[in-house]
Amino acid sequence: MSRHATGFRPPAPPLTDLFGRERELATARDLFSSSRLVTLTGPGGVGKTSLSAAMSTALDRAFRDGACFVELGAQRSSDTVAETVAKDLGLSALPAMDAEEQLRRHVAGRSMLLVLDNCEHVLPGCRRLVSSLLDASSELRVLTTSREPLRIRGERVITVRPLPVPPKDREGTVGELRAYPAVAMLEARAKAVNDQFEITERESAAVAELVARLDGMPLAIELASARLRSLSVHELLDRINDRFELLNRGDPTATPHHHSLDALVRWSYDLCSPDEQMLWARLAVFSGSPDLAGIQAVCGFEPLEGMKLLDALEGLVSKSILLPELTRGEMRYRLLETLREFALERADGSEDHAFARHAHVEYYRAWATQTARRFFGPGQADSLQRLESDFANLELAFDGLLQDPARSSDALEFASSLRFYWITGHLREGRRWLERALATDTTESVERGNALWAAASVATLHGELPRAQDFLRKASEIARLTKDPRLAAHIATWTGQTALTSGDLEAARDAFEVAYKGHMDRSDTEGLLMTLFLLGFVRSALGDHQGASDSCREAVSLSESLGETWGRSYALWMLAFDAWTRQALDVASELARQSLELKREFRDDLGTALVINLMAGIALDNRDPKKAAKLLGVVAALWTVLDTGTGAFGPVLGSRYEEVTRAAQDQLGEGAFQRVHEIGRRLEPGPQMSLALGCADSAEKEQAVGVPAPDLLTRREREVASLLAEGLSNRAIATKLVLSPRTVEVHVEHILGKLGFSSRTEAGVWAAQALQGKE
Repeated sequence: MSRHATGFRPPAPPLTDLFGRERELATARDLFSSSRLVTLTGPGGVGKTSLSAAMSTALDRAFRDGACFVELGAQRSSDTVAETVAKDLGLSALPAMDAEEQLRRHVAGRSMLLVLDNCEHVLPGCRRLVSSLLDASSELRVLTTSREPLRIRGERVITVRPLPVPPKDREGTVGELRAYPAVAMLEARAKAVNDQFEITERESAAVAELVARLDGMPLAIELASARLRSLSVHELLDRINDRFELLNRGDPTATPHHHSLDALVRWSYDLCSPDEQMLWARLAVFSGSPDLAGIQAVCGFEPLEGMKLLDALEGLVSKSILLPELTRGEMRYRLLETLREFALERADGSEDHAFARHAHVEYYRAWATQTARRFFGPGQADSLQRLESDFANLELAFDGLLQDPARSSDALEFASSLRFYWITGHLREGRRWLERALATDTTESVERGNALWAAASVATLHGELPRAQDFLRKASEIARLTKDPRLAAHIATWTGQTALTSGDLEAARDAFEVAYKGHMDRSDTEGLLMTLFLLGFVRSALGDHQGASDSCREAVSLSESLGETWGRSYALWMLAFDAWTRQALDVASELARQSLELKREFRDDLGTALVINLMAGIALDNRDPKKAAKLLGVVAALWTVLDTGTGAFGPVLGSRYEEVTRAAQDQLGEGAFQRVHEIGRRLEPGPQMSLALGCADSAEKEQAVGVPAPDLLTRREREVASLLAEGLSNRAIATKLVLSPRTVEVHVEHILGKLGFSSRTEAGVWAAQALQGKE
């Protein structure tokens, strides 16, 4: 309860128990300095109520007349909003005056914060009342929570998103796991009902998966935590598939729609229009975050066509059913897994759902196969980026094909069409897809033959030589039966690669030369680009440096004529490798740099590892063993992620790079080598590239472009940042600025968030340069 109002306020979480929400709290504090209305939006159960309660507690003393919290969840009519607010402010009804006018007179001249919680189902009444009250008092500030904004002039919106969860398939220590707010909340809530609960190494993977399955949603985590009184984490995870039945015991003191996860979602569903409900059901056929083109192709059939679809989409976004996400400049729309499962339960067996499911399979199958046909041309980086973004939907469509016996041939084509994606760093996924497709359809067809040589490519790069050779033998039999020259040429390319991996250079050269002729006869650019740089590698290893140069230069010329860069990057890498073996270090360094510059445009971890490995050798021969060791650390990290290594590329590469590692160890000493190697191994992708490309000039340009503008910070934040630059602690800054240490802590959090820094040291270094003369 506030100091000056009798409005009910739910228990606010301690400000040290906000689980990663401190930034939203600081943002709201800043927004109220320039705006009189702030709205927290987000899906049901994301924590808007608890965050608004914390905000009203934190901001209470900033207002002369305090804060009042009004819960509107139980209201059923917009007409009663004013009466409810008046009652919660302790105003007695006056027969000669309506509640709205009474409230206008009450707030006039008062400095206060009014919090209206759960406005979405009575938006017209809230919109009317808030506009009227803001007109009546220049000192009033209003904080609302709603699934959609009030859309009042001057309103500022903070989108409250689910709590961050650990990345999928990324292992970490228990300490690292606890750094994720969703995990921290689960542990805190579980301890509240079971004081013996503790996250150990044995449960860490299950905990990470559990919070991910719960979408990082605070309400779902609250409900799941209550179950940890009687279930272990593993037992709860095993049962979480039926989440609506399992998580049905909420807080009995909460508003009705928060009693259980099911009630909460039904509340959201009932607030949607019929068109929005229909689109919600159709969107359940997606996984992950589809883009607008995918939604239109899959969901845009009658009666949701054209503008009706777009209007329904906008409605779901405004009600926080869909969360828009700007990913690499492209807008995508995320339906939380909980909301998806609700829709699937309602749509199960319906004709509309079946039609949308079929459209989903066809859309992603067609897109994948068309992308494969057009891959060797402009736009490769965009294609690989979209494959990454849409992979969850591609896999869902692939599963749909596998479930239909009549579509097994399409499944084979689908799996092999993503071969470029597999070999850029997704070997495990490629192996799984291809093996599933091959097990489903054993007909000796061209589609199966293509899937077999694609599976051989993945197995070869994974270091599984006997398996790759077995795939190629089966593919060769199909090529003989079908008499398909394109299939035979691709088999020859990968037969050459397996021979290279085994160390038989003459057999590899012969196979590549056969493959080259086959691809030339068919004008197969994919086959030519793949074969030419490999042929160049073998010729270089056999001492035919002119032949190596001729092959790779031909690949570069073909690549430039097509406007593609993927094949060119590999040809340049091969030219650089050949120059290195001849100790033409300046030439090798420049060609390797060109190769890596092309690779940084798109995610090709495998090719990046090969180029940086070469750069380590060049650095060593240029008498820079420290840089060589650091680059070798980068390569080690990449090989770990890829689950492969230089051994998968044969003894020529393997032995050369083993020599580089040994020489760097000898020159630095084992201890120094390991320290520098570890620095490289821990670098993130951006710094990895900066290190490899080397240069102070590049790094300075990159830093200059990325330096945040001082105008991003408020005047107070600039004052705090300037004192960070002097190395002062939070307590010292608080004393100097006459603030509380907690207020300084919030300012520092906000500074880091706005500037994109991870430590106060980074912010201090930036401030020392950027704020000179500003204050």
